[in-house]
Amino acid sequence: MEAKIFIPRNALALLLTFLLCISNNMEISLADTNTTKNSTETYTNYLKKACNSTLYPQICFESLSSYTSTIKTNGLKLCTKALTVTLKAASNTSRLVTSLSKEGNLSKIEAGIIKDCIDEMGDSIDMLKQSLKALGSVNGSDIEFQISNIRTWMSAAITDETTCTDGIDERKISDEVVRKIRKTIVNISMLTSNALALINKLHS
Repeated sequence: MEAKIFIPRNALALLLTFLLCISNNMEISLADTNTTKNSTETYTNYLKKACNSTLYPQICFESLSSYTSTIKTNGLKLCTKALTVTLKAASNTSRLVTSLSKEGNLSKIEAGIIKDCIDEMGDSIDMLKQSLKALGSVNGSDIEFQISNIRTWMSAAITDETTCTDGIDERKISDEVVRKIRKTIVNISMLTSNALALINKLHS
């Protein structure tokens, strides 16, 4: 005689509820995954399009791609992050140049050129800091005036950076240390140029 298995009615109800919960959670999880993927693509495409308006789009995208989830599709956040990245790079370069200037194997001419670069980079960093501070308080009816000031300061920063590299080029310094300095400052000039281009579009 075969034994009959008795399953309480409430046990079946619990089982069905459990299976339904799993199904719903899977659907929610898939929906969240798709939403996150779509958002990531949207933010990345936004950054690519914005960077294409700059003189150095590849450098623009590479320097900002890790911040897409912060920038999203917000123009002000994009400009703020671009300026922040530029300022950080400029500060690092300034410390590098200052460190190299203390090396004892530099000629008097090389030491003089490096000192000039330190001064120019200091002025550039001041302009970038001023621009970033002003960008953080952009609002109200005088936005155009505020943006105009930021453009002026950033243009001055680019001039300072260019003055440094021009000084090296004009004297045709061959020292490897000086060439290294020139390369890093040219990169800062590109970042600054890109940040300025993005700010120009902020209120165009």
